[in-house]
Amino acid sequence: MQETLQALLGLQDIDRHIFKVEAELRRLPAELERRTAQLARLQAGLDERRRVTTELRSQVREVENITTQQRQRQRKLENETNKTSDAALIAAYEHEIRTLKRTISQAEDDGLRMIERAEQLDKEVEELERQVAEEQTAFEEFRANVERETAAAETRLGELKAELETRSSDGIDKAQLDLYKGLLATREGEAMAELEGRICQGCYVEIPKNLAVQLARGIVLIQCPSCNRILHPRL
Repeated sequence: MQETLQALLGLQDIDRHIFKVEAELRRLPAELERRTAQLARLQAGLDERRRVTTELRSQVREVENITTQQRQRQRKLENETNKTSDAALIAAYEHEIRTLKRTISQAEDDGLRMIERAEQLDKEVEELERQVAEEQTAFEEFRANVERETAAAETRLGELKAELETRSSDGIDKAQLDLYKGLLATREGEAMAELEGRICQGCYVEIPKNLAVQLARGIVLIQCPSCNRILHPRL
């Protein structure tokens, strides 16, 4: 059993590194995707503010056109009022003139608010343009780093797998090897744990005395009752 544990520890040493490299290969594209989404959100916010600003300025122009027409109508009515002596007609003109003045005043207030909002959005657009430019530069640098790190990790993974193939698993029973490989997946690349005293160094739980005795005798593989890792003495 001592030889089996030695062989498994040899495999574990390589598999531990393989697990870390594979985790990095999963992390890098995930991080790139997260940064891509973050940049897209910034750009969408910028585009939306540009759209709203354009729409506001268009509305301001419409208000200006309408108020210009209303002022022209007001001046015409004022002229007509001065030309007639018909009291009923004068009253009608004056009523319409008052209505026009209120409408023009309200439109001017609305237009002023839209202009103020557009100016505020202009400032936000300017700030977002700066952020997007900075994020775009940082993103391009990050993407280049991801490409380099991914290439290096893939190279390292190939080397580790080649080394694993050359590492002998002779003398390891198939059931024991299957157990070891299953634990690699469930225990994040750490299928084995050293037993120090009676404390499993994988989960730091004390194991029963009889299991510690069986491990010392080296007759069968012993697993930690808590984390299920294959236990081994200090070798």
